[in-house]
Amino acid sequence: MTGLNPRHLKYLQVIAERGSLLAAAKALNIAQPSLSVSISRMEDVVGEKLMDRGRHGAVLTKAGQILVRHAEGLDNALENALEEVRLSSLGVSGPMVVGGTPLATASIIPEILSKIVVDFMPIRCDVVEAYDEDLIKGLLNNEIDVVISSMRAEVLETNGIGLIASEPLFSAQTSAVVRSGHPFALEKTLSLRDLQDALWVLPPRGSIIRTLIDSGFTVAGIPVPRNLIEAAPFGVLKEIVKQTGGVTILSDQIVRAELAEGSLVTVPLTEHMTPRVFGIHRLKSRDPSPLANRFIEIARLIGTDLK
Repeated sequence: MTGLNPRHLKYLQVIAERGSLLAAAKALNIAQPSLSVSISRMEDVVGEKLMDRGRHGAVLTKAGQILVRHAEGLDNALENALEEVRLSSLGVSGPMVVGGTPLATASIIPEILSKIVVDFMPIRCDVVEAYDEDLIKGLLNNEIDVVISSMRAEVLETNGIGLIASEPLFSAQTSAVVRSGHPFALEKTLSLRDLQDALWVLPPRGSIIRTLIDSGFTVAGIPVPRNLIEAAPFGVLKEIVKQTGGVTILSDQIVRAELAEGSLVTVPLTEHMTPRVFGIHRLKSRDPSPLANRFIEIARLIGTDLK
């Protein structure tokens, strides 16, 4: 795709934002015929139609949408480069934006950062919590440097096929979780039927882990508990379990610290819940910064311990 003019990519962005060539030409302060010629040249280079024009304006085709996404990513990459130069002049490592799902931000990401700050101080790092689809889109738009999230094939194939470098880190196994001293803590295993009448503390509906839990109840032929507290984020949920004596189902990685200190106890469930595989993702086309490279290295080491 050589021959693409970055200025023409910007034109396409403005057309997408304004919804018509006329409005885009006014915003760009150029003549509409000149804008049309520029888009035609892009279409010649790409070999695809980039927009459909009608009485109600211009609508980008799939090829046009792809180019706009890359144009936005290019803008973000340039901004990141300027910020890295500025921070470097001040002796600061970064910037680095790390994205993670709630499980990752509640477990492995803080542990990675605790090891990174030893060698990269002062540091500029932002941690973004979101769900898989939004994290992958953030990678593609150069808004996020590295992501730790589940490796759901449908998400990667839909949003970043061929563009994302991914590798597995660990499998997230789920267990029943209660506070230390709870009667259930003495059991070797528990079933959902055993826990049917207990006070439940669960992640909110719509979250991936809640969907997994609800499907477990469905498969077991048990209704979702009525004696229920829904809570997020995980730090709040865990504290409610400690204070109320409720029971929850969480991935073992989320409660590592509480297991180590003895405040929470996990008990295996007799029902099999498919573990989620978590991995680390980055853009293939973008070489990681030294800070991002170190993040990836530490993630691999911790992931080995979690397997």
